Amino acid sequence: MTVVISPTLRRLVVRQAGHRCEYCLLPEAVALHRHEPDHIIPVQHGGVTDPTNLALACLRCNRYKGPNVGSFDPLTNQLVPLYHPRLQVWDQHFRLVGAEIMPLTPEGRVTVRLLRLNDPDRLAERQRLIEARLL
Repeated sequence: MTVVISPTLRRLVVRQAGHRCEYCLLPEAVALHRHEPDHIIPVQHGGVTDPTNLALACLRCNRYKGPNVGSFDPLTNQLVPLYHPRLQVWDQHFRLVGAEIMPLTPEGRVTVRLLRLNDPDRLAERQRLIEARLL
């Protein structure tokens, strides 16, 4: 199902995200592709297209997340919801240690794993951004 997001709503999502991916923190200005409004709760699961359910996501985070709303915590094997950018605070679920995004909670662990936030190429990219003072 294709959902049309108006330019006005897209601008609002970009502003509320501070022009960066709300999952991996990649600034939109340095991304190869424009970031995308992501339905935190996908439409197919009853999610709505409004600012309370839209987060700005880079291409990789949005593709890895797909229609998922949760995953199994690698530590406890319990089903846990993904990090929710509109209801939760990034710093309470993750900590940036060097270039690595360290999960602090079960939601953080499943999000880091499912979105592959610490894959080698993403770590290298994040390190370059840190060195260039862009992150």
